[in-house]
Amino acid sequence: MSNLELKGGILEMIATIDDRETLFELRKIISEFVGNHLKDSDYWDELSEQEKFELNMAIDESEDESNHVSHSEVIQKYKKWLGK
Repeated sequence: MSNLELKGGILEMIATIDDRETLFELRKIISEFVGNHLKDSDYWDELSEQEKFELNMAIDESEDESNHVSHSEVIQKYKKWLGK
């Protein structure tokens, strides 16, 4: 049985459920399952030590308000490319 056939069978089973409370419970279960599945795939683990270091450095720099640039400053700087 292919993945598409499995998905179709699951959808057919769900389509037969008319009880709203049951549908909400099923939605909760599926959301938790998908959420846990997504948590298991952490891209952080796939980064090199250099990439992790640079990201952490960027986060630290972003927390320092002296590094912030106002919206108006950005607009002024890139005005010629924005067509204004």
